[in-house]
Amino acid sequence: MEVYVDRDAFLKGLQMVHNVVEPRQTLPILANVLLETDKDTLRLTATDLEVGARVSVPAKVATGGSVTLSARKLLEIVKELPAAGLSLKVQENSWVAMRCGGASYKLVGLSASDFPAVATGAASAWITLDGKVLRDMLTQTIFAVSHDDREMRLVATDGHRLALVSRPLAGDTAAVSGIVPRKAVQEIARIVGSGEDVQVAISDNQFILQMPNVLLMARLIEGTFPNYEQVVPKAHPHKIVVSRAALTAALRRVSVLSEERTKPVKFTLSPGLLKLTAYSPDFGEAEEQIEVQYAGEELTIGFNSRYVLDALGAQDSEQVVIELKDGLSPGIVKSFEEEGSLCVIMPMRI
Repeated sequence: MEVYVDRDAFLKGLQMVHNVVEPRQTLPILANVLLETDKDTLRLTATDLEVGARVSVPAKVATGGSVTLSARKLLEIVKELPAAGLSLKVQENSWVAMRCGGASYKLVGLSASDFPAVATGAASAWITLDGKVLRDMLTQTIFAVSHDDREMRLVATDGHRLALVSRPLAGDTAAVSGIVPRKAVQEIARIVGSGEDVQVAISDNQFILQMPNVLLMARLIEGTFPNYEQVVPKAHPHKIVVSRAALTAALRRVSVLSEERTKPVKFTLSPGLLKLTAYSPDFGEAEEQIEVQYAGEELTIGFNSRYVLDALGAQDSEQVVIELKDGLSPGIVKSFEEEGSLCVIMPMRI
């Protein structure tokens, strides 16, 4: 194989696929990126056997072929190269000669025949949507992913909180669903840009996303997703409207003195006021009051402050709405201005 590519285009492709590669691999080949020619392009593929990513880079192909190189080391090198033409030539025993400007390298490679097969991304039905819409939906839900009508709906939960966002879709598409692994969700949020259409599909136990010159695939998680509709409270008589920035700042200040592991903060509501309190037996206690729009009876409830801050950070509006039923039931955080997204947070006994 002998190919010539633009260094900047090659770097962008490497940056889009290298995060799929896990730092520690049981199989050495999985630490590598597959480079293979395809007509007038050089395809870059990485996989950890659960998630796979493939990017095509325009290339002048002198001799077709394929090889694999260390994804981490290749990225480190290409980052330092000048913006110029870059050549790759496979030599004996999968060694690769790389030149760019006045720099030249000889890199140890592994045979492409040992690289695991990555699906082609074929699907019977695709959903097309704007990249910004998808990225915004992911931003509003990804924080709640566990570490362990015609619409598109994203839901994430870790058992302590649940984030949901839905957006209308154009056209007629059969209803499909699947549980996408956290790593794939993070990669989608990282590579999808604004102003470009993306296509997504669920086919043969696999999630597929494609856009021009980019293909990302992920094996769906087996099992049944929790019945999230039962978790979302239907009756919440206590409604608070508050400045997102003011609540975020106050919560950060008060939570400094909350217990480190679960970061509990007590929310005490009275007409027009929200009082936040935290206590640590080792360091002391903190209290702050902020003005809110609330006209109900006094109510006290405890939340993990990290979860509330994550939910606030996922909103774009200046004001947010907090809906509560009582001191022992889950609370809802959502935008004051935008419909279709919310976060449910389980309460804590404080």
